[in-house]
Amino acid sequence: MPTTTEQILLCAFIFSIGMGIGGGAYETRVVYPNWITEPTPDGLSEKLVSSGQAGAARRYWPLVSPTSASLAVLNAFFAWHQIGLLRTLWLASSILIIVKSAGTYGYFVPIYIRRIAKPETMEILALRRAVRTWTNLSPLRVLIETLAWITGIWALMILK
Repeated sequence: MPTTTEQILLCAFIFSIGMGIGGGAYETRVVYPNWITEPTPDGLSEKLVSSGQAGAARRYWPLVSPTSASLAVLNAFFAWHQIGLLRTLWLASSILIIVKSAGTYGYFVPIYIRRIAKPETMEILALRRAVRTWTNLSPLRVLIETLAWITGIWALMILK
């Protein structure tokens, strides 16, 4: 019999994943096109601000991403104590977000802070390569979150 705590934690986790999917999909489809085309060291900072990317990096993601990562770890703990398909799905959802978070904090955040947000410190070709790689890999996080969301919803259906 599932506890209320388990149900609430899984629901909160699924909600946080949804926030990540929504924000990531919006950035990929709406925000990135406003600043990824032919970035230059002297113009990228202005494009990041005007596109909303700089604001999201300071106000949205610092709330959503750590919350999702923390809930993933907590949910992995509770999932570990389950059995059968519920355990597999719940753990898969949690582990996917933990892996996505490790990639985010290990690659995406440092590259954004050190290179993309400080374009004046880079040569134009290196900047364009960094921006292209960063924006090409970034949608993979939305895909991982979508898989985590689906397995989380499936686990919630079993849990209830």
